[in-house]
Amino acid sequence: MTLDRFGFACVLALTVSACADAPSAATPSAQAPPQSNPDQVVAEVNGRKVTLQDVDAKWEEFDAAERARVTQALYQNRRNMLNQLVGDILIEDAAKAAGQSVAAFLKQDAARRAQPVTEQDLTRYFDENKDQLKGRTFEQLRAPMKEYLESQRALQARAQLVDELNKGAALKVMLEPPRYAVEVSPADPVRGDATAAVTLVEFSDYQ
Repeated sequence: MTLDRFGFACVLALTVSACADAPSAATPSAQAPPQSNPDQVVAEVNGRKVTLQDVDAKWEEFDAAERARVTQALYQNRRNMLNQLVGDILIEDAAKAAGQSVAAFLKQDAARRAQPVTEQDLTRYFDENKDQLKGRTFEQLRAPMKEYLESQRALQARAQLVDELNKGAALKVMLEPPRYAVEVSPADPVRGDATAAVTLVEFSDYQ
């Protein structure tokens, strides 16, 4: 298993302190982005109102690719956090049904799933990331590597638990992914029924 750059940076940082980029209760929360109401008035010039839809249309005109990237990133992050919230609720319900606290329930479940970090695991991790060591020795990194690997295995155990709980849950997700209207001219090469509900667009390097 190869440690990614962020993960190895966390391991190195643990030799001094906690990883600065990791979530922390002491980190002030950023202001939540406003709801995307296209009719929201965001400016008024000489009595003329400018809506969020007007702004997005101009953004689409100037840089459609960047607008699509940002929109997709916002959706993906919201979906990731929604998955976390759904998992939290499923675990809370399962812990309550078992007559345990969430912490006790997770600890017991992780104990039967997560494999302990062995000396062989640490040695393999160290050897696979020698190019990022910056002169640090195995003994210097033993404790932070073990802590990081244990945290990753705990996350994997939680993900397995949530997958199992999902199978028996009444779950309905209403968060919609971004969709884009694609203009197709009569001259464009097409196949299939023109009245189909879904259109697949294929891009190539052909100019």
